[in-house]
Amino acid sequence: MDLKDRVIVITGSTRGFGLASARAFLDAGARVAITGRSQEALDRTLTGLQAGDRAAGFLVDVREEAQVHKLAHQVLERFGRFDVWINNAGYSSAAGMLLDMDPREALDMFLSNDLGVMYGSQAAMAHFLPRKQGILVNIYGQGSFLRPATPTALYGTTKAWLTSFTRSLANEIKGSGVKILGFSPGMMSTDMLTSPRVVGDAALEQMKNFGFVLRFLSRPAELAARQLVKSVAGQRKEFAEFQMFKPWTPLVGLLRVKWEDLTGTGVKPEYVIKSEAAYQFKE
Repeated sequence: MDLKDRVIVITGSTRGFGLASARAFLDAGARVAITGRSQEALDRTLTGLQAGDRAAGFLVDVREEAQVHKLAHQVLERFGRFDVWINNAGYSSAAGMLLDMDPREALDMFLSNDLGVMYGSQAAMAHFLPRKQGILVNIYGQGSFLRPATPTALYGTTKAWLTSFTRSLANEIKGSGVKILGFSPGMMSTDMLTSPRVVGDAALEQMKNFGFVLRFLSRPAELAARQLVKSVAGQRKEFAEFQMFKPWTPLVGLLRVKWEDLTGTGVKPEYVIKSEAAYQFKE
């Protein structure tokens, strides 16, 4: 796909990987629909992008079904069509052992990370399927490939659901002309990782080496964003999955850290851990 003047919808794109992806698609010549939950964040993002009429901002909370469908209609009114819909909005509430977490946090993450994707997929397909073209992108995460995700297992559970949903949807629309991409960007040094909230003593103990893990495994969001652009532009299969994290990623990261230490070029990541007591049910 030639991305010049293609219209890309990216949910949750006023910060982090969503914002990095918006920049990368704009650099590729696309037009981008930015979404966020506050007007202030949208205004700040659009000012920073300096993309003129190639970018537009839309208020939406993906936990609300009506707002997601309204977003699709607004993008159609603004740009006349959209070619790629990226379900990126989502978050990890806290790190913590499963038995230490407040079940209400699981519910809120499910609404955002999973139902938000379902709403977005339905809204996008209502436009794509009659045209027999378009690309739906769902952003995977830790837990997507059914490996244990402790100490962020609640978040990982939402991503495992997302992977199953994406694969099932791809099977259901096979032969429609619409493509689906499951994209896993790997660990990125965004504010979701640099301001972790930790619940319970067990998770806090696991996080004692968090700074080192961040340094040798996390990479700038811009790297994954550029790969996402390449994956979207180059996708030929009806369904594809791409992982930034490769089997050799830890070894490469460790060698990079050793080289940085040897040459004095490394920078230790800055982060602030906010800890709180484990959840306990009360009548």
